[in-house]
Amino acid sequence: MRFMPRRHGVSLFIFLVVLLDVVGLRTARADEKPQCVAASEKAQKLRIAGRLSEARAELATCGRIECPKLVQQDCSEWMREVLAILPSVVLGAKDQDGRDIVDAKVSIDGKVVTESLDGKAVAVDPGVHLFRFETQGAPAVEEKVVVRQGEKNRILTVTFATGPAEGEAPSGMKHSKQDGSAPIAAFVTGGIGLAALGAALYIDLDANADARNLRKTCAPSCEQSQVDDVENRYVIAGVTAALGGAALIAGVVLFFTHDRAVKSGASRFMPFGRSLSHGGLAGAGFQF
Repeated sequence: MRFMPRRHGVSLFIFLVVLLDVVGLRTARADEKPQCVAASEKAQKLRIAGRLSEARAELATCGRIECPKLVQQDCSEWMREVLAILPSVVLGAKDQDGRDIVDAKVSIDGKVVTESLDGKAVAVDPGVHLFRFETQGAPAVEEKVVVRQGEKNRILTVTFATGPAEGEAPSGMKHSKQDGSAPIAAFVTGGIGLAALGAALYIDLDANADARNLRKTCAPSCEQSQVDDVENRYVIAGVTAALGGAALIAGVVLFFTHDRAVKSGASRFMPFGRSLSHGGLAGAGFQF
């Protein structure tokens, strides 16, 4: 019987501890009640406005066990409805060779949502959004997308263009230089043709002068070597004129078709021609 008071003391202590816990819990729940009710009301307004992501956060607050049971039940039901209609997108990025890019930062309407791509879905409110993808070594890519209510796991993949290396001209400047190479080739080719025609004219006129001199001085008993020399120059003048004409025509063709020539690489030409027997630019020959 000497131990009975101690047992009563232990029981009293346990009773006081439980009582304090209950009172504290009720006090805590009483303090949570205004916050729960406010979160519930705010969630309703956000849900009606289509701001489902924010509504989901508020519903998580008012759906806690600390909130009044009626508020908790309503918020849990609304949470299920919001999750059912909250859209989501799966973000992806590739390079020009079709390989996945992992180290890419993505912003939605100016707010960063991820620093890398891992294939997981990202919840997005319904409506029009601007997605911006950024990665090192390439220009940023922006896509304006209409996200539909209830749309789940929509695949959104962009392709990054290869950026210019350090010290390298931008792609637009490189195209300009390439486009300008064809007219230069046309001018050079045409210039060679004109020079060849000029040389052929000079040789032909020189041969004609020697031929007239032979007629006046020794025809018809001129030495064969003298006659052969004049005839050879007529042949040279004819071949040179043919090649010059071909080069001039090729230059004109290159000038008017330089865009296609650059793209296909067909900026070469093959001169052609044939010698004219006993004739040059004048197209006449003679016999001694």
